[in-house]
Amino acid sequence: MLTVNVRYFGKIREILDVKTEEYTVEDGTKLSDLLLKHVTQRHREASEKWVRTVFRTVKGELLLNRDGTPVLNNHLVLINGKSPSLNYGLKDGDEIAVLPPFGGG
Repeated sequence: MLTVNVRYFGKIREILDVKTEEYTVEDGTKLSDLLLKHVTQRHREASEKWVRTVFRTVKGELLLNRDGTPVLNNHLVLINGKSPSLNYGLKDGDEIAVLPPFGGG
């Protein structure tokens, strides 16, 4: 088992009504598993809105890349300050940040 910390920002923080939380997951858990399985199980009441906000969907179904990973909806997910693939295998102590799209001007 391994432990990771997740920080949420902007609208995502509002949807889940939490700033940070800790997850204990099995070895071999991928980033996509954390975001689609573990977060939605912990936040069942907000799970549908979470998925529609963070991931691209078509007619309610997740849009997938050719490798089978879900497509982010212009959100940025960082692990330890870097932007990995959603296939990234989580490591004990990883610090994950989920950020909404940025605007500029």
